[in-house]
Amino acid sequence: MGRIRFTAPVWLMIVVWMCGACAARADPMESDNFVSESAAAFAYEEREAEQAAADGEAWPRQVIANANLSLIVADAEAALAGVQEVLSDLGGYMADMDLSKGGYDESEVMRGSLTLRVPSDSLEEALARLQALARDVNYLHVNRQDVTDQYSDLDARLRNLRATETELLALLTEVRERPNAKVEDILAVHRSLTQIREEIELLQGRKNLLDNQTSFSTIWVELIPDSVFRPIVEEPWSASGPARSALRALVSTLQGLLTVLIWAVLYLTPLLLVFLIPLAALIWLARLWVGRRRKGEESG
Repeated sequence: MGRIRFTAPVWLMIVVWMCGACAARADPMESDNFVSESAAAFAYEEREAEQAAADGEAWPRQVIANANLSLIVADAEAALAGVQEVLSDLGGYMADMDLSKGGYDESEVMRGSLTLRVPSDSLEEALARLQALARDVNYLHVNRQDVTDQYSDLDARLRNLRATETELLALLTEVRERPNAKVEDILAVHRSLTQIREEIELLQGRKNLLDNQTSFSTIWVELIPDSVFRPIVEEPWSASGPARSALRALVSTLQGLLTVLIWAVLYLTPLLLVFLIPLAALIWLARLWVGRRRKGEESG
């Protein structure tokens, strides 16, 4: 015949019943013995929870997915508006934002970092739309962590602890209703119940955290203006370029001087002759008249 296996709550009830049967002749040490037996029962219950998690039913895969994205953008402010539109469309939100202005390429441009939270099933779409906002993608890394085992373990332990809590509540009511109930027995059950509740709250908090991490993915986004990545020297420097430019400038200057000389000879010289010949004739006539006058005065 197979061996009968008792669960932890059944063992705990047996221990309390034994204490109640001996309550009439119990000494002060029995309360401490009761607490020790309860602690042993709780340790056994935890081992049972771990085994149940290992042998329990299969859970849907629980995955925590996060991403790091570095974008090179033409304008960080315009990119930020695009990011907010993506979050609005996908039902996400911005958890953190850090923007600052700095001097690049003789101008003030904005750059910064963002922490985004988007539904996990929209992570790929969010990454694609964010990359479409940039001129180039400097860095992209996606990390996925399978936490199915942790999740199923926490759920199994919580189910066992809640079952134990229910039976402890029933046991506490029964102990209180006994005519010969002792205060020590009631307090011992109450302390065990308090311990169970603390463990439930702790495990429930861990499970809630996993729920949040698996339901929403985190994307850390860096917005970098393209002026930061612009090279100081656009093309490799070569002496032939400046030399050709200097020769072109020399030839252009000589052509200009020759053009001026041609204009002076062919255009200005005839004009000067036209004005200078009559002027020279007037000067000669004026000098001739002045000379004749002087001679007339001297002879008179």
